[in-house]
Amino acid sequence: MPRIDLFYYGDTSPGQSPAQLYREIEEQIVLGDQLGYHGAWVTEHHFQARGEVPDPLTLFARLSGTTERIRLGTSIACAPYYHPIRLAEQAALVDALSGGRLDLGVGTGMTTPELAAVWGFQPDDAARRAKEVHEILTQAFDDGVVNYAGEFYSFADVRISPPAGRPASDLIWTAAGRNAIPLATAHGFRLMIPRPLPLAQRLQINDEYRAEVPGGEVIHLRSGLVGPTREIARERAVEFLREYAAVYLRTDWRGGPDSEAFDDIAEKLSFAVGTAEEVADKIWEWTEQFGGTEETAIQFHGPRVEHAHVLESIELFAPQLDALQADAPRTSVAWEDRGIPDRPVPAGLTPYSDGVGDPDVRRLVGAQPAAR
Repeated sequence: MPRIDLFYYGDTSPGQSPAQLYREIEEQIVLGDQLGYHGAWVTEHHFQARGEVPDPLTLFARLSGTTERIRLGTSIACAPYYHPIRLAEQAALVDALSGGRLDLGVGTGMTTPELAAVWGFQPDDAARRAKEVHEILTQAFDDGVVNYAGEFYSFADVRISPPAGRPASDLIWTAAGRNAIPLATAHGFRLMIPRPLPLAQRLQINDEYRAEVPGGEVIHLRSGLVGPTREIARERAVEFLREYAAVYLRTDWRGGPDSEAFDDIAEKLSFAVGTAEEVADKIWEWTEQFGGTEETAIQFHGPRVEHAHVLESIELFAPQLDALQADAPRTSVAWEDRGIPDRPVPAGLTPYSDGVGDPDVRRLVGAQPAAR
């Protein structure tokens, strides 16, 4: 039985500012936390490339204080865009703030020449960079110290602060792509399968992962909308479907809620529309299709969907959660405060107990000379 999460691509609707989007996402995730959804996933985008959330971890730092139980997942942190040590420490900080509720989805992300130029890498290097970032994160979370020599990154005796409170295999979900199965096999990572991939490709990746990582876990990112009636749900979902059909299917679909193509497009986009019971039935169908998917994240929020209708979808679907999640395994490891061991004072600095030892340090920090 699947754990059920919320999923956010970060789309704005016409006339909506990013700031308003962030407030609405927060309100929706807080409601999901109160109603028993297992997690919430947010996608990273930059420079108005559809989604308007450039840094999910910063958003999660806030949400860690306004929610209590719901898990917070990146879908995904685009690895080539990051300095890997900075990503490790930022993730460890958010995980500590949230009490061990971070799920760090990591992948290659978009690799257009324009994005690569901004972030300072070559598009052809992106997948190899992402692989190295996975390996550095594993050292950072498991060992607390990074010693790594790769094609793109090299670090010697870098000590991570704060220390991760959970192992890398519990923190990291690797996104389906060129490196996913080898990385998951080597490190026991869980697997994230995105929505736009064709069904045959998703099934193949799922089967390969199951064969190589016994006991591993899979999350599928889906879309949907719930209404008080089937007809209302389909009416509210039309513009959402139409826009995603244009982006992901390259289809200029102009039909309405009763169009013959509606259900075909919804199926290709992994989109469930209808009453709460109908959407739950679709999730059961998807779960069985992929051999017992452990986690399903459903995107109620989308372009041209009113905030009130997203809140209504979250509320209407909540009564289905108990049945869907009844026997779902909760496998996340509890967060542990590992502390920071005493560390030697760096060469050239004088140890002091009152903050006023070395005169150069006094000058830099503005401390007053010690009384004699």
